[in-house]
Amino acid sequence: MKTGTFFVRTWRIMSILGLLFSLFNSYISYPGEVVVRFDALNQPLQTIDREIIFYVAVAIFLISNTLLNVLKRLFPKVPTEKLPLSPQSPWLAHRDQLNEVVVNWFFALMAAINTVLGLGLIVLSLLNRSDRAIQAIDYAWLAPLSTAIIISVLAALPIRLFMKPDSDA
Repeated sequence: MKTGTFFVRTWRIMSILGLLFSLFNSYISYPGEVVVRFDALNQPLQTIDREIIFYVAVAIFLISNTLLNVLKRLFPKVPTEKLPLSPQSPWLAHRDQLNEVVVNWFFALMAAINTVLGLGLIVLSLLNRSDRAIQAIDYAWLAPLSTAIIISVLAALPIRLFMKPDSDA
């Protein structure tokens, strides 16, 4: 197994475990009504029932992972001549490597969604703790980190396809 494949599959497994941990941990720590929006003085503006947050998070996890897993399984079955690659693309002669790259990308996309969702649940849990005041350090890192994770995964496939396939594989 190649290093990239090992990394992506390990990240996916760890993201699932991390999401499950943050899902149950945050559900236990949430009050009955979870504050999801604050005003400038950190006063609650909007609350949502904790069961709704739990089930929405589970639905996002199940739907995204199921759909991406279906696409991951279908891609290798697409005929090579139907792929949107130019006729002189070196990837046409290395279909096995192309399949591996695209399947790994789908795994990475699943892991990215799971990671961002888990981090969001953790931040929501931190913001709803009653034992301390809300501080920007509790949530300010979430948007830039989530954006960086999603953009890096989305950009990884086109960047990898601009590179040539490995000649030794």
